[in-house]
Amino acid sequence: MGRRVTWCGVVAGLVVLAAGCAPPGDAPVPAPTSATPVSPGPETPSALPVPASGQVRDAGAPLAGATSAGHGAGALLPADGATLQVQDATDGTTLTTVTGRAGTLAWVAPPEGGQAGLQSDGSVTLQDAAGTVVAALTAPVGDDGAPGAWRSQGDVLALEAATSSASFVVGTAAVSSATWGDADGGRSLLVVPADWVRGGTLAAQQALVSQLALAEPEAASPSMQAQLWCHVLGARDKASWNLEPWRPEVSTTTLLMTRCNPTDDDA
Repeated sequence: MGRRVTWCGVVAGLVVLAAGCAPPGDAPVPAPTSATPVSPGPETPSALPVPASGQVRDAGAPLAGATSAGHGAGALLPADGATLQVQDATDGTTLTTVTGRAGTLAWVAPPEGGQAGLQSDGSVTLQDAAGTVVAALTAPVGDDGAPGAWRSQGDVLALEAATSSASFVVGTAAVSSATWGDADGGRSLLVVPADWVRGGTLAAQQALVSQLALAEPEAASPSMQAQLWCHVLGARDKASWNLEPWRPEVSTTTLLMTRCNPTDDDA
């Protein structure tokens, strides 16, 4: 085969282990006596009222302008008294920082009719009404470097941090280009992912797969999607990725062994 893929490593699987423990329920709890009355502690502030997604879109700031889907990518509404700062990066993303009181700093809503998806690495996808991922948000980080979190509240996501400031990165255009040509004796789609997608979050990878399928519907076939995921995991530093519709659908093991380029002999 004339074309080979530079192999940068293969992610074989992810295992998430969760464990928890509870305090013993049989331990005696001392009761106050009449000589030492219990004084009430400081009053816990009530939770902030959660806005509806429409309110976030109407009163908030857009996360990005028009996307490849032809509309915005959702909006962010800072909590009362919080401020918003946005900085454009050279890779096409924006660094968003919200500063306010520790706790819930802001809320994020997807485009109208869409939904938000929280990924296992803490990143977030924002989908439009058609199901296309139009924005990928990284997990937030507090101003002291401690991790923040996205928390689902109804049809919006709350940005939460234990510090008075948290930042996250917003990426929208995941596909730099996708061009049809010929390679290895057949039709081939030459895909160039955006720089921020390479080695990015799970949300960034989902954005690439979703937006490529929107731009080139043939790329949504099982075989081409498998080739795309193979390149995402194993050839992220290669300048461009060739995906061919005529390649057979094979097992994951075979796909990896053939460097994302299976032939009929491998099926």
